[in-house]
Amino acid sequence: MSMSSQAGSASGWDLAESVGIILSPAAYEVARYWVRAADFLDENGHPAMLAMRAQSEPGFYQLVEAVHPAVPSCDVLDELLRKGVAEQLESHYVLLRRSAYVHNTPGFDASPDVRRRKRRPGESAGRRKSDNA
Repeated sequence: MSMSSQAGSASGWDLAESVGIILSPAAYEVARYWVRAADFLDENGHPAMLAMRAQSEPGFYQLVEAVHPAVPSCDVLDELLRKGVAEQLESHYVLLRRSAYVHNTPGFDASPDVRRRKRRPGESAGRRKSDNA
């Protein structure tokens, strides 16, 4: 699997802005791929829980290998866990915390805990079209 195999990767998710600030470039790219690549999404289109063992699929090792083959997957996992972006479960799976990703719906600003429609040029804030009459 390579980054060019992102066919079908049109997920509705992107990383939260804060994730880009706290992660190294390599860890950020891995997390970004996790929320976008179809191979690492569950049946509902959310980032899947990934097995931590190398032979299990989909696994965290395969995720890192797809993005950065030269970077040890344990280094990326340690960073994601340490920064609170991912969580390790007792079942030897790792999941991307829901606070790390947001909808990438066109026409909406993805602010922390707030989603609002973007204004069109010339449209006043907080007024319905019917209020302009």
